[in-house]
Amino acid sequence: MTLFFLLALNHLVAAQTSGERKAQELIAALNKTQFVQEYRDYKAGIELDIAEFKLVESDFQERDVKRIQLYYNQSRAKFDAILDKLQADLTSRAMRKTIAQNPERYTKALKGSLTAAVNFYNDNCKKRIEELTEKDSAMDVETIQGLFDGVLGLVELFKSKSASANELTVAYLESEFIEPLRLKAWEEIL
Repeated sequence: MTLFFLLALNHLVAAQTSGERKAQELIAALNKTQFVQEYRDYKAGIELDIAEFKLVESDFQERDVKRIQLYYNQSRAKFDAILDKLQADLTSRAMRKTIAQNPERYTKALKGSLTAAVNFYNDNCKKRIEELTEKDSAMDVETIQGLFDGVLGLVELFKSKSASANELTVAYLESEFIEPLRLKAWEEIL
């Protein structure tokens, strides 16, 4: 009986290792996409804008600083919503099937959400910082265009790696892929 238990446990550990390996391979592939690379650059640019603003925030009225903070927090929520949707879509077999059947539609929807988030940040937070500081933002137009251009590659990867996504858990995807892409909280930016 003990031997049977040990063999069953060994088989279970081997299966988990294989599943984890497939999940890690998918995460590595996702991280290599143009979309993720550009998203990380865009995220770094936003956080740099805020860090630079925070260095001189004492030069401005409190209401202006609070407004920038509000716009940043709203922008962060919009970007987090995109990441939350990606997470939900990657961990849903039904949604992965839908993506595989119509990647163009999914690409268009993702680009729409991304455009809305980028425009909100640019039109509110970034614009207000530039008005107050009389300094251009760290953001570059090529990064934004690369971000948009990379969406199709991300969707194509979803489509091609759908079977590997069966091994993903929400917790693993969150810790290994989604969390590193999230914008830092206002208080965390130094």
